[in-house]
Amino acid sequence: MNEAVRGTITPKVGDRLPELVIRITRKLIIAGATTSRDWQPQHHDKDAAKTAGLSDIIMNNYTQAGLISRYITDWSGPIGRIGRLKFAMRRPIYPDRDVRFAGGVVAVDKDSGQISWVKVDITLSDADTLLTSASVKFALPAYISAKSPWHCHPSEWRP
Repeated sequence: MNEAVRGTITPKVGDRLPELVIRITRKLIIAGATTSRDWQPQHHDKDAAKTAGLSDIIMNNYTQAGLISRYITDWSGPIGRIGRLKFAMRRPIYPDRDVRFAGGVVAVDKDSGQISWVKVDITLSDADTLLTSASVKFALPAYISAKSPWHCHPSEWRP
């Protein structure tokens, strides 16, 4: 979405999100694991990762969830509220790689209230290799004067 329509017009099935490329550094992988209190050695220690059969340390699932969330909210703006996030890690994400995030709108459900539920499928890839596939369902206002999904009553929150 662009600035003129962000939060005011529901996306359409087939809309593509702009691609995002993030350089994955050793620092990002270690910081992500540390902040999520993931002390598994394959996220911090290259020698331990090699002993486990990996070529280097790998990004953990919490860091991937955070980056996927960033990708979707960079597009939706602050009015977008994530309701569901699921992903499957297909291949390890190693440091010193450029990971490309790409996505598209696959479903839009304007429920009876003021919220539109938007489902986006996302891929994380390194060159031509699929690393992670994800699906995010998030809420946007259904129309310009609709209330924010951040202010809906719990009975209206049905992701």
